[in-house]
Amino acid sequence: MHITLKVLTGAAAATILGLSTWAPAQADPAGARDSLQLQVTCDNGQTYDVVTNGNGAWTPAHDLNSTAVLIPVAFGEQTFSVYDPDGNLIDQETVPASAKTGASAHNGHATVNCSFAGSTTAPDGSTFMISGTVTGFVTP
Repeated sequence: MHITLKVLTGAAAATILGLSTWAPAQADPAGARDSLQLQVTCDNGQTYDVVTNGNGAWTPAHDLNSTAVLIPVAFGEQTFSVYDPDGNLIDQETVPASAKTGASAHNGHATVNCSFAGSTTAPDGSTFMISGTVTGFVTP
């Protein structure tokens, strides 16, 4: 579901790389350095508030309200946007869809299709936003 990114350009590459990756669960995932919270809405009728903090597209996201872990197997297009402190768009990039070969065959859980969105603000007041779609599965 969170996201190694394809090549990004400009400020988006410098500031977002790594912020959009699904990450392993931690003792306090929301307090992890450089973590990014996302809201994930899935076709199983569930909405998850997850935290990401990792270095790869195929690492899981931890639901902050349960023990559920969301594991991605494919991403639709993802859009990354960077806004200056005054709210002006300074960079935007759309990354094409990608899939992890064979990933669906190796799990016993039903897949879900989800949309996600999140943002974070840098110390200088710049805001970084991400949105997109993902297919994966949810573990209990």
